Amino acid sequence: MFDVNTIPMSERVHITKNLLRWGIAVDQVTGKIDYIEGTSVPELKCKSIHLIRHAETVAVVKHEFMSDTSDNCGFTDAGVEITQRQAKELDAYDFDVALYGPIPRVVHTKELIMQTPQKFEAFKVHKLHGIDNTGWEYKSFEELQYNPTFIAREMENNMFARTPCGTSWGMVIANCVDVFDHINENYAGKKILLFSQGSVLRALQILLRKRKHPWDDFTVEGMYHVGDDTNKKKNYGVIETVY
Repeated sequence: MFDVNTIPMSERVHITKNLLRWGIAVDQVTGKIDYIEGTSVPELKCKSIHLIRHAETVAVVKHEFMSDTSDNCGFTDAGVEITQRQAKELDAYDFDVALYGPIPRVVHTKELIMQTPQKFEAFKVHKLHGIDNTGWEYKSFEELQYNPTFIAREMENNMFARTPCGTSWGMVIANCVDVFDHINENYAGKKILLFSQGSVLRALQILLRKRKHPWDDFTVEGMYHVGDDTNKKKNYGVIETVY
């Protein structure tokens, strides 16, 4: 059974404090979040932010979950093709700089993009780190849907729920607050491209209040493309507007 008390206190405090800075309250019992009425989004000093999610992986096609380093993180041929096609269209955005996350499939996506000569340099930012599903790699939604931790993290949106060696949604969002701080300190007035994961995209959207409630329209199937995703938009390897 999942127990939020297994989350280190330092992690809980970091999550709570960082989200509070962006006007988001965390219920310490349920781990649920909501916007604090009357608060606004802090200033971002950059000109724009876009994000490219990592290229489509074998796990996506097989409807499996991935950890940071599991073997099913390898790219499909279609994933490589889509990402390389996107690389040829980036001149139109006139980016000043790119920042990329630390995990292999994100680094490899950055490398695919940079094979096409770009006008910008790319720098690694450790905090651009999304959900790590260590312990759930190779598993399907059907295998996990009754797992207490899975229910707490993915269905009840508990900010403190994580696998023993994985990450929580709270830490992903808290890390994105640190990424915004990094951008404000180093890239004021710049057009920025991020290479990262779908969970980071969602975290950035939550911080920027792209929806009335943080988890509006969120589904496990939509986030991870598990199950029949024939009619769902696949945004792997393509550019998304963040800010």
